[in-house]
Amino acid sequence: MNLQDVYKKLVDDIHYLFTSATETMKFDRTFRAKVIGPASKGKYIISYKNRTLTARCGRSLQPNDTIWVCAPCNDWNSLFIRLTEPQESS
Repeated sequence: MNLQDVYKKLVDDIHYLFTSATETMKFDRTFRAKVIGPASKGKYIISYKNRTLTARCGRSLQPNDTIWVCAPCNDWNSLFIRLTEPQESS
């Protein structure tokens, strides 16, 4: 094993430790997603990284709206929509 292999292994190990630690830390996560459609009153089905999730929102949204979603304290069962982004016209 040469020095370059050692550095690569070290970087891979640090990346793994950082990724696994951030998965369980209790901090808010904010991410962009797309609205698929309404789920029920005040809730919408959204798409994020090829997954469908349900998030709360007090506003009226349209399918394909780009939104910012928050997972408070990393709780993916309590998602809520923070902001919508304006649609770009073609």
